[in-house]
Amino acid sequence: MTPSTIERTVKRLLVRCALCSPFAAVPNLALAQSIQGAEPEATEKVPSAIAGPKQPAESPPTKEQCVESHRLAQQAQNEGKLVSARELARTCTSLACPGLVISDCARWLNDLDQRIPSVVLEVRLDAQPNLTATILADGKPVTEWTRGESLRLDPGEHRFQFELPPYKPISQIVLLSEGMRYRVVQVEFKSDAHPAPLVAAEPVPPLASSRATMERPTPFGVYALLGAGAFGIASFTTFATIGRLKQNDLDRSCKPNCSDGDLQSMRTSYLIGDVSLGVGVAAILTAGAFYLSRPEKKLITTTVGVAPMPGGASTVATYRF
Repeated sequence: MTPSTIERTVKRLLVRCALCSPFAAVPNLALAQSIQGAEPEATEKVPSAIAGPKQPAESPPTKEQCVESHRLAQQAQNEGKLVSARELARTCTSLACPGLVISDCARWLNDLDQRIPSVVLEVRLDAQPNLTATILADGKPVTEWTRGESLRLDPGEHRFQFELPPYKPISQIVLLSEGMRYRVVQVEFKSDAHPAPLVAAEPVPPLASSRATMERPTPFGVYALLGAGAFGIASFTTFATIGRLKQNDLDRSCKPNCSDGDLQSMRTSYLIGDVSLGVGVAAILTAGAFYLSRPEKKLITTTVGVAPMPGGASTVATYRF
């Protein structure tokens, strides 16, 4: 058995011992360190991949990478980023890492596998499994669910969105605690729950509608009497003015020796004026009496409408009788 074969065998035993019982690996740390010191120099010259591209599967990490992964894994655990801490712990359990690092990372890896919560996603359409839906977890697409694999997530609140066109997307918010494993998150789409939207019809006014109201219309005779009253007052004003002018002429020409013939014209004007005034006042008073005593009647209002047409206009006519 060559020295390199013996070295690899001893390292495998150390890792297995650390995974089974982390405390049992502590006495062998000195042996692991001495073996690390005997590693070929070419292994230590592998470029760091912490900030660069991902290392090929066959390329083991360097000691610097192991120490950095160890530090970042511890930091991620303190921040609650258990999924990232698990990936970093897998890196620092490589056989190329120092013994102390392997011991810590192996213990963390075993502990994280128990602490990291996981979910199992399931989509149904009309009570039947469906694998064509798109699932987003915290805005990122999930592909593992179509293979029946569980999805590991950090503890805390997570938002899942399930999309299956043409149906309305379904969202769920799930709170995951440490150690909650294989939590089932299931949604169901129903084809009869999303009917085609109905187009609302435009309201069409009725072709004709009637309504009755009680009103007190003004009689036509009121307007006629008001006209007669206005005419009587105007006639009074005219003839009274004519009679006054004739009286002034008589005062200048024959007063106080005017004959009856001279006074007849003046008296006639005053008489016509007085009669006109009486008729006008009587007409106005009668019109007022008719207006105040007018009866209450039922008034029927009929509205005729035309339904609006595309590109046209609506017409409404109102009739009262």
